[in-house]
Amino acid sequence: MTFTEEQIKQLADSLNVETAREVIHITLSVGENLTLTDSKLGGLPYIHKGGKLPTTSQGEPLFMLAQINCEQLPENSLYPKKGLLQFWIASDEYYGADFENRCQNDTKRICYFPEIQESLPIAYIKELYTKISTSKRETNNIFIRENALELPFNPNQSLALGFEKSVEGISYADVHFDDEMQKIWEAAFSEEFPGLWGLPEETLKVFYKYLSNGAGHKIGGYPDFAQYDLREDDNFHDTLLLQIESEWNEQYSVMFGDAGVANFFINREDLAHCKFDNVLYNWDCG
Repeated sequence: MTFTEEQIKQLADSLNVETAREVIHITLSVGENLTLTDSKLGGLPYIHKGGKLPTTSQGEPLFMLAQINCEQLPENSLYPKKGLLQFWIASDEYYGADFENRCQNDTKRICYFPEIQESLPIAYIKELYTKISTSKRETNNIFIRENALELPFNPNQSLALGFEKSVEGISYADVHFDDEMQKIWEAAFSEEFPGLWGLPEETLKVFYKYLSNGAGHKIGGYPDFAQYDLREDDNFHDTLLLQIESEWNEQYSVMFGDAGVANFFINREDLAHCKFDNVLYNWDCG
């Protein structure tokens, strides 16, 4: 069966309309004069007075990958309206991911503060935010040396987050793509969708022009993967809480393995009720 580019575009347009989801795209830039409560990637975290740095069960400190100040987001129906959401990961060979138990809260943690209260002094947070090497070498304050850390980002550097609200159709990396495409395909051709890999190469190239690959730093929308979507069709974790892609330039570097992508997934009902204890964290690379 042969297709014109216009036919393929119409199929893709229909799919994007039927599967449209709210998304907040995120851009990174070198942060200047960021406060403890600003949205950021890396840098000093907000820790409320009386609080403490999250650690693993072995007492090793976690490091803040990202912090989202909900009031700095554009108006949306995804995140809470106020408060701070923080994403913490361990400094280890898997950047805090446990590929046997992706929802564990030992080497990764999602912390939500519904109210921003008085914080610990900045100097004290710096003192807390240290990494002690497992070889019992001299304690290394991460704001002096980061080379000993195994992290996908430089915790010494705060990157400011810019936000832009939009909508996007399902990405061809999403586990539900074939099911959603089947509905559109069957309505157009009264036959079963052969899957993207079942299409002729030239047809596939045209499809890629009009379909989303899910790439980019984002909240909501549909995911991107360096390999494949590990979730099952009926997976409980149906909402993309945060996605951070590898990105590097002369000013900064965020690198998950070999140019990989990190995803945090949550159940939409849990998100609506601000329950963050069952978040699936995964990253993969090529």
